[in-house]
Amino acid sequence: MDRRIKAAIVLLLTAAIAISLAAHFFAFFPFDLKIYQGLQEENNPEFSLVMQGVSAIGETFMGILMIGAVTAFFLIRRRWLEACFTLFTASNFVITAILKVIIARPRPPYYLPNPSDTFPLIDQYGYPSGHVLFFVVFFGFIAYLAWMYQTGSVRKIIIAACGALLLLIGPSRVYLGAHWASDVLGSYMIGTLWLLFIILGFNLTVRSRNAGVEES
Repeated sequence: MDRRIKAAIVLLLTAAIAISLAAHFFAFFPFDLKIYQGLQEENNPEFSLVMQGVSAIGETFMGILMIGAVTAFFLIRRRWLEACFTLFTASNFVITAILKVIIARPRPPYYLPNPSDTFPLIDQYGYPSGHVLFFVVFFGFIAYLAWMYQTGSVRKIIIAACGALLLLIGPSRVYLGAHWASDVLGSYMIGTLWLLFIILGFNLTVRSRNAGVEES
């Protein structure tokens, strides 16, 4: 493994553990209030529409639907490895649920629970943000596959779209009152760390498969 990747993993892991422990002991931080209030003061209707639209994509049902659709796409094209690892990105839901229960950090006081929440007992907790974690792991992996296998405008469009969603999902969750900024920050760290492990596993499997083909 490249030293830079090892260093990135250690740094992300250390930071993720630190902010997760802090989130367990503190309901919010001073900067959370400032960012929360700043975003709440934004009353542009177009901005609000974008924030709501981006968050809607990250609902659990939509996430499962998108993972299933992309997995099916790869299966139809007989890209078995890509299909398996795309399906494995669904592991982000399990990680989110486990961490929410362990950290048990309450959501912002003005958050209104969604009556259609799939798991209300888990969704009452704010850390980490399931939306952010899903976006980082799923769309991050899609962007990686596009970078690996696509060229030209198709590659640029896919990566740009995934990048835009990743940038918008964090602020949208704070704007809608579902999370503190530190919830979002920790989720970006945890999601990136898990994405790195998935990519490393994917690359290792590809190399092993190619080595087996060459030997035969």
